[in-house]
Amino acid sequence: MINREMNMSQALAERVLEKLGIRNFPEASGTGLAEIYQAWCQSVPFDNIRKRILTHNGSPQTLPGYTPSDFFLNWLEYGTGGTCWAGHSALYALLRYLGFPVRFGISTMLSTRPQLKESPGHGTVVVNFMDNLLIVDATMLHGYPLPLIEQHSRHPVWGTHVHYSEGYWCINWKPLGRPRVDCRLLDTNAPASEFPRRHELSRNNSHFDGATLIRLAGNESVTGIVKGEKVTRASDGSEFRLTLSHDEQQKLLIEHFHIAEEVVMMIPENEV
Repeated sequence: MINREMNMSQALAERVLEKLGIRNFPEASGTGLAEIYQAWCQSVPFDNIRKRILTHNGSPQTLPGYTPSDFFLNWLEYGTGGTCWAGHSALYALLRYLGFPVRFGISTMLSTRPQLKESPGHGTVVVNFMDNLLIVDATMLHGYPLPLIEQHSRHPVWGTHVHYSEGYWCINWKPLGRPRVDCRLLDTNAPASEFPRRHELSRNNSHFDGATLIRLAGNESVTGIVKGEKVTRASDGSEFRLTLSHDEQQKLLIEHFHIAEEVVMMIPENEV
């Protein structure tokens, strides 16, 4: 197994915080966690851009975002984010550097779609404040840390529902342009070795390999590209869809998501 370095240098951490709009190193508290996570949701996209480019070309190279430094250096230069394993490894490394008591989490997205063979599942990040567990998820981008207690948010944009079912904590949420789904937390203290293993399993084993996928939160909205459509969830929770050509997707990636043009031009057209 390739050695996975989870540490960050001070220089890289400072660059990341600066781009997140955080001037000073936040304290390792609930307030500091909320500040970092909100900035992450509004600055770091969940996307499959670099992964699609690599797997479309059949490259055997290490998957993008395999190390936090690779993830962050590409985000700093090109604006790209990553899929769940890459994004959560990077978020974990940043929080760990800042002194937060972080853990890796393993979960699964429950849906009516058939489960893929040897599904890698879904990675997440758990912060443990004196046995009070909070989820900060780089895929769901739910805007604020979620404590693992029964709660039903009525927020029209995020609207996450935390509940306990069949022996597991679950986070019910609504992906852009899709029905609500439960994220079932299978392990809230997983060994670090699980992330690179499951990341590699995701190489050609994902429901969204065949189309560009991206989403990024705003102050009171979420915007993304899902299966060739621009989907925007407005402040009242309503969603608006607009079918885009490949050229229109490229323009949106550059102008709205601020992905570097040189990267956008390498993205293959959707297969589905």
